[in-house]
Amino acid sequence: MVTNWIRHLFFGHFTRGITRKGVRSLINAVKLPHERKNVLRQIDQRAADYVCNEESLATDPPSHGHLEWSSFILAAYQVLLPEFEGPDQTIEALAASMEKAHATPMTLFVLERLMKSFRGDVVRAGRIFDSIMKQYGSFFRWEIKTDDRQLTFTIVRCWYFNFFAAHGVPRLTTCACRLDGLWFNRMSPQRHGLRFNRVRYTTKGYGGENCIFSIEKVK
Repeated sequence: MVTNWIRHLFFGHFTRGITRKGVRSLINAVKLPHERKNVLRQIDQRAADYVCNEESLATDPPSHGHLEWSSFILAAYQVLLPEFEGPDQTIEALAASMEKAHATPMTLFVLERLMKSFRGDVVRAGRIFDSIMKQYGSFFRWEIKTDDRQLTFTIVRCWYFNFFAAHGVPRLTTCACRLDGLWFNRMSPQRHGLRFNRVRYTTKGYGGENCIFSIEKVK
């Protein structure tokens, strides 16, 4: 019970709260400061409406959190869309603001410790990724393949992509995808004994059939 509550809290309240800080900074950049509270109020209300209307999508504690976070991202996109030239520009601005907000010293410290725990072993990294993904809930589906030299981690079903695609903006998934870079952009052969293969990287949000993350062992 406590574990379920924590997963709901993390994927929902925690990630939404940090994202909201990024959106607040974005609003400051495109509107007059005195309008910020009103715009945030519109986003919060619209997000709350989505959570209420689509509660049936939340089939387990993690998905309750996914719904809260995704609803806020969708609401922020819809409210801020008139302030930009078009959907692509809005999504890029929103994703950049989220990435900056989530790159806190504490988050980067935790990710650094996580990558060090791989110990340069792709098999061990695969087991850790598998344990992490199990916390995301029953909706997600993934495959992990490893050999002595390489780990291929593939997400074949993603809650965020399905939610945004159902609302006609699958590209909005890239706001979540962008946060992946907080760890793989900092993966260092010197510190972690592993290298992220950027050539193979793709996600559903960027138009891929699946989300593919490939990590290679460094001699």
